[in-house]
Amino acid sequence: MRVTFVLQGEYEVACTAGMTLLEASEHTARPLDSDCGGFAACNACRVDVLEGADALTPKDEAEQPFLEAPSQRLGCQARLLGARVVVARANGM
Repeated sequence: MRVTFVLQGEYEVACTAGMTLLEASEHTARPLDSDCGGFAACNACRVDVLEGADALTPKDEAEQPFLEAPSQRLGCQARLLGARVVVARANGM
C-alpha cells in the first residue's frame, strides 16, 4: 500500500493496512498537524482525498462536523484499506 501526500512537495510512503492517514504522514518530511492528538476533536489533520477514496474506511460520525466538502477526510479517522491513496492538505493548510 502506498499513500502520496501532496504537502508543499510530494511525499510517497509505504503503509500497512489499518494505518490512519495521520500515522502514515508521520513518515514524511511534512507530517499532518493534529491539535487534538488524533481524537477527531479538531480539523488540523483534514485532507482532500484526490485519488483512492474507496481505499479508505468509510467516514464516521465523529469526523462529519469538521468536513467542508465530500472529498475531505480527517487524517486521524481515515484508515487505509487498499492499494493507493493521494491526499492534499485541505484548503492549502
